[in-house]
Amino acid sequence: MVVKRDDKTTMEKNIYDFQIRILLSKDDGDYVAHALEMDLVAYGKTESKALEELDNLIRNQISFAIEKRQDNLMICRAPDEYFEQWEKAHADALKGMISQGKCAKIHIKATSICFSHHEISELKKLSHRQRFELTSPVCA
Repeated sequence: MVVKRDDKTTMEKNIYDFQIRILLSKDDGDYVAHALEMDLVAYGKTESKALEELDNLIRNQISFAIEKRQDNLMICRAPDEYFEQWEKAHADALKGMISQGKCAKIHIKATSICFSHHEISELKKLSHRQRFELTSPVCA
C-alpha cells in the first residue's frame, strides 16, 4: 500500500497480521537469531543464514500449532531481558539513522519477521496436507 502525503512524496506502508521481533547477535563466531515472541533461536555462519534458519523454525512451529489446533504452541514469550535488549538495539539503530556521524559498532541488532494473512493461510494448507511425519525422538 502506498500512502501519499501533502508534500507529494510517497512512503510505502505494509500491514501485517503477525509480526515477530528478532534479536540478532554474534556468539563464538556464529550469528544468533532469536524470535522473541516465540522464544525460538537459530544459528548461522552469517546473519542471513541465521535468519533463514529462524524463518524455517518459525514456519514449522506455526504449522505444527495449526496442525495440533493449539494456539498456545505458537506464542512462547522470551524472557523480558531479551525484549529490553531488542528495544535498546532498535533505539540505537534509529539514533544511527538520524545522526550524521558514524555510530558506534552495534553488537546486537533489532529486526522483525512479518507474516501476512495470505502467508498464514498457506501454512494452514500445508498443515492439512500431512506435512509432519512421525519420527523417532532425538535428544539434543
